[in-house]
Amino acid sequence: MFIVITGLDGSGTSTVAENLHKMDEGSLLVRTPSIEYANREYIDNEVRQTSQIAHYLYYLSSVVYISEKIKRAFDYKNKNVYCVRYLIDTVVSHNSAGLNVELEYEKYGILKPDLTIFIKLNEETRQKRIKERGESQLDKLLDDPERRNAFYYNFFKFLDSSSTVYFDNGNSDVESNVAKLFKEIQRRK
Repeated sequence: MFIVITGLDGSGTSTVAENLHKMDEGSLLVRTPSIEYANREYIDNEVRQTSQIAHYLYYLSSVVYISEKIKRAFDYKNKNVYCVRYLIDTVVSHNSAGLNVELEYEKYGILKPDLTIFIKLNEETRQKRIKERGESQLDKLLDDPERRNAFYYNFFKFLDSSSTVYFDNGNSDVESNVAKLFKEIQRRK
């Protein structure tokens, strides 16, 4: 299965994905933007301020790139692929910023996920985690409740209930909760 893990920054998407990957021997773990897109500070500051569409296309290209890498893994190996952030994140982020873009997999030949895991977390805990790791530019934008609500609205607009699992990451026993999530993934195969 191709499984996307998403949610607001600070909700624990990376931690959940890493734990799932460890439990699932032989699986593949990827993220967008990938390491090839590591120098994003200029893009997230200067380019975004100059042109939202240029900013969107940069992130869209990172999704197309990782999609092609995943397709190759599917062609040659029989394994689950976990992806932290994907097309839905790019679309939600840019729609929330006022750019009208759609969740279009076919248009660019992007692999559609078999399952999306949306990580939920109460705002107080999310803010605490963000403060501990340091605030990014997006984190600062999401400090505004109106902008944060726009993100939630756009996520729920695009998530398909038949292929989405909502995972509450507020419990301190993350490994135990992720083990339950892993069983749910196995059940859906």
